[in-house]
Amino acid sequence: MPTSLLDLPSEVLDRIVELVLRYGSPAPEDPLPPLQNYEPRSRQDGSCLSADYGIYSVRYWRDQEKYHDAWLSNPLSLLLVNHRIGEVTKRRLDNALTPSVFKLDVILSDERELHPTWCFLSNPCRHVGDLSVTFHVVGTSFTPIWRRYHLLPDGDSPPRILWAFYYLLERFLEVGPLAEHRIPDDAPRTDDLFFTINRLTLDFVSPAREEMLAPANLSFWSWLNGGADEDNAESHRAPCSGVFNLLMRPEWLADLISEYVGYLLGMSIPMAPYGKLLYEYVGSIRICVDGKVMKEYRLDYRLQDLNYVGLEEDYKRYWDFGRWKEKVYRMRKEAGLPVVIL
Repeated sequence: MPTSLLDLPSEVLDRIVELVLRYGSPAPEDPLPPLQNYEPRSRQDGSCLSADYGIYSVRYWRDQEKYHDAWLSNPLSLLLVNHRIGEVTKRRLDNALTPSVFKLDVILSDERELHPTWCFLSNPCRHVGDLSVTFHVVGTSFTPIWRRYHLLPDGDSPPRILWAFYYLLERFLEVGPLAEHRIPDDAPRTDDLFFTINRLTLDFVSPAREEMLAPANLSFWSWLNGGADEDNAESHRAPCSGVFNLLMRPEWLADLISEYVGYLLGMSIPMAPYGKLLYEYVGSIRICVDGKVMKEYRLDYRLQDLNYVGLEEDYKRYWDFGRWKEKVYRMRKEAGLPVVIL
């Protein structure tokens, strides 16, 4: 019978080191009380690509900080224990054959805020192999007018809630996991971000209790209007009730996100400043509903096919597309993201 940690078989010791290097935490079922647990904002207005609505609508958990130090300091602590454990730790940290896996749980609260919580982090790294994000809806808008405010396009701009999803990604690429809540200085975000993601999976899941979900035979637009009478303005301010007060179906949200991912990747003049971020830092994007893949965007192939044939003069006034495309190929190769060899 082993009398110390070092007497354990090598495969057991290796597994222990692997677990120490990882961060794991159960996802909350509901948002935490907001005032004492969440940062009100993690960036200053106008200091990043996302609109201000996105900055205010992503609520980062302050208590991540106490886990952050352990996740970064554990590798150093293990390296200093003794020679054998140090060798196991170095092998784990340097093993490029083991892709990093990060898992994030996000609550869409009352159809207006995102509450992210990290559930699993493998060894610290800049180039994340697989980031899986699970989204589930908790709560509904109080009235149809508020639901439409968050979920309908804002003039020529996308629905306001989409800025929250965009900022969630932008902030991760800037600072990585467990540090998103730290408030930076007032300086604008730098052009070059620190993290990359090889495969990003967005999984929109149903609630555990199916009776909480809007019925499948109810259309998204009917649910969006909350049963309001188009000819009666006051009805839009009345509380949603009945089936209209049930939770948004996950496929509705998945379709909305997927639609705008497609717009971003199309790189039209209005979308190009925001779509560039995806091409520069993400390998592929999968849209799932309850674990089933509904759409996959292979950004290496999209980048290969991306061109402005016949529109070069129009776009030249805004940016040098050819030079940017060369830069993106170089960035993706250096980060180990997939590219199609030209």
